[in-house]
Formats: sequence, C-alpha cells, structure tokens
Amino acid sequence: MKMFKSIQKKGQFRILLFAFFWLAAFAVGHAQTSISGVVTDTAGQSLAGANVLVKGTTNGTQTDFDGNYTIEADSNATLVISYLGYTTQEEAVAGRSTVNASLTEDASQLEEVVVIGYGSQKKSDLTGAVATVGGDDIENITFSDPAQALQGRMAGVNIQSQGGSPGSTALITIRGTGTLSAAGPLFVIDGVITNNMNSVNPQDIDTISVLKDASSTAIYGSRAANGVVIITTKKGTKGRLTIDFDTNYGITNLVNEVDWADARQYADIVNRADDNDGTDRSPANDTAFSPGNSSNLYDESIRTASLTNTNLRLAGGGENTLYSLSLSHFDGESVVKYDDFERYTIRANGSFTKGKFRLENTIGLTRSINNPNPYFNKERNLLPTISLKDNDGNWNSSDLEPGSALATFYGPGTIINELGVAALEDRTVTNTNILGNLAASYEVFNGLTYKLNLGLEFNLNNNFRFRPLDQVFIDGNLGNFAELSERNDTFLSTLIEHTLNYKKSFGKHGVDIIGGFTQQENNTRRLGVDARRFPSNSLRVPSAAEEVSNTPSFDNTSAIQSYFGRLNYSFDDRYLITATLRRDGSSLFVPDLRWGTFPSAAFAWNISNEKFMENVSSITNLKFRASYGEIGSNNVGVYSIDPTLNLFSEYVLGDSPGRVTGYSITRGVNPNIFWETTKTTDIGLDFGAMNNRLNVTMDYFVKQSEDILIGIRLPIYTGFNNNIPFNTASVENKGFEFSANYVDQLSEDFSFNASINFSTLNNEVTSLGGSTPINTGSFTSNSLNSKRTDIGQPIGSFFGYVVDGIYQSDAEAAAANDASGNPVAGDLRFKDLDGDGDIDVDDQTFIGSAIPNFEYGFNFGANYKQWDLNLFFNGVSGNTLLNSNRYRGFFDTDGNYLAEALNAWTPSNTNTTIPRNTQADNGFNRRMSDFYLENGAYFRLRNAQIGYSLSDSFLDKIKLSKLRLYVSAINLFTITDYTGYYPEIGRNGRGGSSQFNLGIDEGTTPTGRTFQLGLQVSF
Repeated sequence: MKMFKSIQKKGQFRILLFAFFWLAAFAVGHAQTSISGVVTDTAGQSLAGANVLVKGTTNGTQTDFDGNYTIEADSNATLVISYLGYTTQEEAVAGRSTVNASLTEDASQLEEVVVIGYGSQKKSDLTGAVATVGGDDIENITFSDPAQALQGRMAGVNIQSQGGSPGSTALITIRGTGTLSAAGPLFVIDGVITNNMNSVNPQDIDTISVLKDASSTAIYGSRAANGVVIITTKKGTKGRLTIDFDTNYGITNLVNEVDWADARQYADIVNRADDNDGTDRSPANDTAFSPGNSSNLYDESIRTASLTNTNLRLAGGGENTLYSLSLSHFDGESVVKYDDFERYTIRANGSFTKGKFRLENTIGLTRSINNPNPYFNKERNLLPTISLKDNDGNWNSSDLEPGSALATFYGPGTIINELGVAALEDRTVTNTNILGNLAASYEVFNGLTYKLNLGLEFNLNNNFRFRPLDQVFIDGNLGNFAELSERNDTFLSTLIEHTLNYKKSFGKHGVDIIGGFTQQENNTRRLGVDARRFPSNSLRVPSAAEEVSNTPSFDNTSAIQSYFGRLNYSFDDRYLITATLRRDGSSLFVPDLRWGTFPSAAFAWNISNEKFMENVSSITNLKFRASYGEIGSNNVGVYSIDPTLNLFSEYVLGDSPGRVTGYSITRGVNPNIFWETTKTTDIGLDFGAMNNRLNVTMDYFVKQSEDILIGIRLPIYTGFNNNIPFNTASVENKGFEFSANYVDQLSEDFSFNASINFSTLNNEVTSLGGSTPINTGSFTSNSLNSKRTDIGQPIGSFFGYVVDGIYQSDAEAAAANDASGNPVAGDLRFKDLDGDGDIDVDDQTFIGSAIPNFEYGFNFGANYKQWDLNLFFNGVSGNTLLNSNRYRGFFDTDGNYLAEALNAWTPSNTNTTIPRNTQADNGFNRRMSDFYLENGAYFRLRNAQIGYSLSDSFLDKIKLSKLRLYVSAINLFTITDYTGYYPEIGRNGRGGSSQFNLGIDEGTTPTGRTFQLGLQVSF
C-alpha cells in the first residue's frame, strides 16, 4: 500500500511537472506583444480613424491623425484593418512588432451605377442632373403612395400631399411649373411608361432616379418636359432562396385642431351680428339656440385612426435564372371618420440568361378599395345648434320639421347633415391595375445589343355611390327617394420599343450609343349611369329605379410614335460628352404639325482625373457639368383640334314652313396648335472628399417654357363663347440646388450618415401672348376668385386687396370712399394703393404665391452595435396659403363660425384683427384680400425611427438571417404659423387640379401624426 501511494505521488508530480512546462511553452508561444504601425492609402497618405481589429476577438483600436496605431496582440495573430471607402485588408502579425498597411479604394463605390433613360451609367460618367434614392431610404416609411416618402429627400423635387386620406396621390413638381395645364412628371416603372407611381409598394422599390435637366430627360422627348421619375423594383439574386417578412401596425391622431364655435358661442356670434346689422331678433331664436339642441361636429368627425402594413418577399436564383415574388397588404384609415383605404399588391420579377440571350419579365397587380369621405370640407355647414342624431340614435335629416324654431329661423330644407350623409352613403372606389413588361435582348456581336421591350398597363376603376332611402340629402333637396351613381373607367396602354445599343472602349476612348423606335397607344373609356327613386335600399341596380339617365360617356384613343438616339463619349475618363436627339409624332395634333424634334447636349469634365490633381489626395471627385436641351410637351386633350357639334331640330331653312334638323358648332377650336417647348440650361458641380465620405452636388438651372397653350376668348361676333387655345404664353423657372451627404465609421460599433439638401426656385410668367390676365382660384359659394396669372408674377399668384387694419369710427369709414361697400366702424380697412382717395378695383395687387421659393431636407442615421436610428426633417418657406376657414369662419352665413369670431371688433374690443360680426356685410369685408392668407412655411420632423436587430450569433441558433424590431413616428412635430389643419396644401380648389389652384385650403382631409411598431424577419 505504501509502495502504491509512493508511486501515485510520483505520478502526480510528473503530471504537474509536464503541465508546468507545457503551459510555459504555450505562454511563450502566445505572449501578448505590442504591435504598432501606420495605415495609408496607395498614394502614401495617412488614413486617420482607420479601424484595426485582432481577428476573432473584440480587441481593437483606431489610427490617430497621422495614421499611427498601437495594439496588444499575439505574435501569430491576424489584424483586420478597415476604413470607410476602402477594401478591408488582413495582415498576419507573424512575430513582427511593426505592421504597416496600404489600403486600396473600394471600386464598388467609385463605380456606383445610376439608372437613366433606356439604360444605366456609372455615376462618374454622368453629364446630366440626376438625383437617386435607394429603396432602403423609404421602405420603412408607411404610405400608400411612395411619392410621399420621397418628400424633402431630393433638391429641386417638390412633393405635396393632397390630404390625409390614405389613398390620396401626392403632387410632384420637378424644378417648378413650366406649363399652365398639367405639370406632373413622366413615370417609368421597370421600363413601362405610366401616369403615376401609386401602384408600386414602397417595399418593392430598389432605386428611384429623378431626371431633372434636358440632357437626362431628352431621351423621353415630349413627355419629359416636367421631368422623369424612373423606378426600378427589386430583382432576384443568385443563391439560395431568401424570404423577407415585414409587418407594422400604427395609430394616427390629429396634429392640429381647429376651434369651431359650440352652440352657445354660435348663438352669441349670430346675436351680435343681428345687433350690428340692426336685425330684430325673434323670441323663437332663443328656443332655436337651446343648449339641448347642440352638437360638437368635429368631435364626432375626428377619430384615432389605425393602419397595418404587411409585406412578404421571396427571392433567389441560379446560374441562369433570377426570380423575385412579393406580396403586400395595406389597410389604413384617415383621422376623418368614414374615410379608409385598403390595397393589395403582387409583383413578380424574373430573368433568364443563356449565352448572348437574355429574357426579362416584370408584372405587378394592384387592387385597392377606397371608401372616401368627400364631405369633410362641408361638415362645418351643419350648425352646432342642431343635434347630429335624434333621441333614438338615428341621424337627423337635413329637412327641418316645419314649424319648428330652427325651421322658422333658417327656413325648411336648408340645413345639411353632412356627417350623416358620410355615415349612411355607400361610397366605394375600386381600382385594379396591371402593369408589366416583357423584354428580350441579344448580343449581336461584342458591344452591340438589340433589345425588344413590350409593355402593358391596364387599369379598371369603378366609382360607386348609393344614397339610401329615407336619409339625409345634399344641398337641401327634399324628397323620399334613394339615388345611385356609378362610373366605370378603363384605361389600356400598350408599348413597343426596339433599341440597339453599342458600347465599346478603344484605349482612352469610350462610346455608348443607343438608338431606337418606340410606339405607345392609350385608350380611355368611360361608361356611367345615374338613377333615382328606388323602391328599396336593397335594390341597387339601375333597372330597379324609376328614373335612369346615362351620364356623358366617352371612348378616347391617342398614340405617340418616336425615334431617338443618344451618344455618350468619354476620353480618358476626363472629358465626357452626351448628345441626344428625339423626334416625336403625336396624334393629338394635325398631320402638318404632328412631329417635333428635340435635341440636347451636355459636357462634363472630371477635373479630379487630371494629372495636376494626382497629389491632391483629399479630393477624390471633382466634376464640372454643363447641359442644354429642348423638350416638347403635348398638353392637350384628345379631340382638342376637333370642334364640338350640337344637334338641333328647330332650324328654319329657306321658305320651308317646317323645322329642319341640323348641326351647329358649339365649341370653337384652333387646329394649328403645336408642341409646347421647354429649353433648359444647367450648370453643375460634383465634389467628393475624404475618400468619398463627403459628397456634394450643386446645380444652377434656367428652364424656359415657350409656346405654352393658353385659352383666349375670341370676339362675340365669331359665334364662340369658349376659350380657344393658342401657343402664345411663356414661363421661366430658375433656381439653385444643393445636396451633401457624409458617411463615417468612428469605431467598429458605431457608424453614422448625414445628408442635407436645399433648393431655391423663382417662377415667373414672361408672356401671355397678348391675352388678358387669367383670374382663377374660386374658393367660396359666391365663386370669389383669389388668384391671377399675369406677366412678371408666379403662376396662380394670389390677387386682391391689402388689409390696413379696422375702421375705429363711422366717420373714418365714411371718408374712405369705398366703391364696393358702405363700411362702418368695425369693418376692415383696405389700403388705397394707387393714392386716388378711393377704394376700388385699382387698389388690388398681388399678395402672395403658393409656390415655395425655398425647400430643404435633412437626414441623420446612426448605427451602434445592434441599434439603429434614423431622423428625417424637411420644410419649406416663402409660400402663402389661403385658409378658407377665415372666410367661412368669419363671414359665411351658411354654416358654423370659428370660435375666434367671438374676439371680433366691438366698441369695447378695438385691439383685434377680426372685423365686427355681421351677416349683411355692407362693408364688403368678404372681398378677396390678404385677410384670408397665411404664411405657409413649416419645419417638420417627417420621420423618426429606432430599431434593434438581434445578434448574428443568436440568429444562427434560430436559423434566421435577420430579426429586427422597430418603432417609428411620422410627422412627429411640425413648426408652423399656419392655423389650418395642416400646412401642406396641394391643388385643392373649386377650379380643379390645375396649377392655378395650388395652395387653396378648402378643408382638405387633415394629415395626422402616426406612431408605428414593426417587425422585420429574414430567412
């Protein structure tokens, strides 16, 4: 036993001795040593802030200002050295104490590819003004229209929402309005020309390129006078199948409330007005204004809205085939009750490549169901002295009961329960859109490729409205019947394009030549019916009605045929030339004037590639650009050159005793109308520094639009009473654009990016061709015009009187010699601008423009470990808005008043800007003046989002490649002086959606503040 214990102790000793020598040897072999070095670029310039990391560990450091570093590492470790904009490099220590590294620039950044018309180019080869936004910048912002997510992200691109309804389409203007009619840009989605981008799910977007100058847009010819928006959707990638899932839920609240009078306040205002007007008040009025009859219309109209957005995408590919399939569902409400929108989208992209042959296909299907509330801007017509519902909870009718106190005061059939109409009507707008293309290309020989592109768009829109029996009626129409209205619009567009593209390099010379032929045909058809007096609410087909009438229907076809060519030439990557020529023929003009030719040319100088810049390592990109071009526009309707005939059966012919049937021309035309032409000059500078961590782009442009169609009324003896178009007007837009972005990585864990852009714009009408100024902008029930378009002013400028305070005495008012009214103390005082001692039409002047002259945006993003943050701000200034609430809420007798009307002028309340309460308005306070106008400038936090992504090590365990949670806020705050619901007002006026009615707020559905919670998962 003792021997065994002795042997055991010796064995333990030997083991301990062996372990000691082994650990000592290990320690010697893996001793931590101090390693130092310098990190430079290939030119020998030190790189400050480069990251040096010991591979496989979290041990890391950064280089100092001179590129030096020191780090503790094993003698056989590997160092991973990285720097933004350079290729990451690994260096084995291999027992060295000094490890230097020379990093090469990342070619993928230098060779960034930008999508342009009929192709793509390296960003360094661009000669035109092109702005690009990646899909990653907008995919996490939930809008039904992706254009709204672009707002403020591109200099020179103005995007205004048309209200807070989730199905509304944003208004896009690029470098100002250059026409007196339609001003929207051309949209190209995966090679198919279309009217808008609303059918595209933001999650499906890969890139959006906006072509702004004539050099870049000329390839699209006559339809590109207002700019081009090119959208490329996500394609498949080579490799195994990937699945991306994204869902979010949000709630929306009203941002700014408008304070309307309650029943008691309304009664006080009406009583004051009666006293001021000398109107005797009937005792019945006190009963009419009983608090028991009161309602709060806006509390009943506004709600907390909700929205959900779900997206699923599958993508992958093999050696020859790539594919992508996405599905999405959006369901959202506006903050106004009875206004909601739902949309489904499916998009499939695929490609097949075999040798020199390539086949590509994209198809998207969008179906939306919109239940709009078109009565929100009329709901203030319902007075707060009337209950919205009766004691049984039913909506009160608009027809006041004869003999009641309210009927005595207002008269029967004059009050409209617009909220009840919105609640009980069946209003459904269903839209189905199919957009797709099939493209086949073949490389004929090295450098020459032929491509055939076939595109198709089909759109079916059904607008259905049914007003049930025994319910409220619009405009006080009395009766006990139901009404139906239905419109079916179909749109079919077919596109065929043939192109030949030759791309080749010869030593220092490079050419990229494309030529082609394109033809597009559009057909629009409408069928409609109106019916009334249905026996039951359940019978909703026109054949069941007693009265049926067909609404005006039409079947319109137009076509355009074009030949185009473009040459891109580069010499030694220093001197770049682009020349483009397009010839368009449009069926909208007579044969002799059908064709237009539109040229453009551009030059760029890559100064940074010159030899004298070789030693200026701090500047990585410096390029000068200049371009000039002419673009046409055929802003005319179908059959604009054909007169309208009217059939009449009561003509007298000679001595014939009977009446004969004949035709008369009821609408005169000008068959000699032709293309509008826009001539654009652009001078730009691109600048990159700090290895392209900082990039700056600047452009100055002048855009002159000539031969603009304008309606001119001919003398009455011609027999025509309509405006006939002539190519006589001209408009000039000019401005400056600036954008800059900076990207940096301060450590292995922290990186950030920041960008800013701003633009100025001056819009001016330079000629009306002898026509009188154009008065537009009606915004009241009395069709009060608020705008005038005249030489030397922006299109659709506000025009009227200038308020100069309030008359404080009857004597002061009488001395004014007001030709339009008989003012007294408390009425608005207007400036005598011409100094003749009278207030008359000659004292009207231009009092503001709705076109902003300055727009800006700022974006900041940061990543720290697994956290990410994004903040986006935007704003405008220099624009004026017409707040129609200031007319309706102070002067209009057909509805409720603003509560602020209680602060109107009285002999004891003279320190106010609000004139006396009156319903007679003998002083004509209602005339168009700057009293209705407000500053439209705003600064807004458009989007704020913070997200957290789970670590890769955890994701590997659960077999996921991405799992991210995020919260976001849209319109988190807005700083503005505007007192309406929202300062972002597009075209919203009685005059329709023309340029003349920009900035008129007639009660647009408010845009709210949205909070969202979302989840992203990738497999």
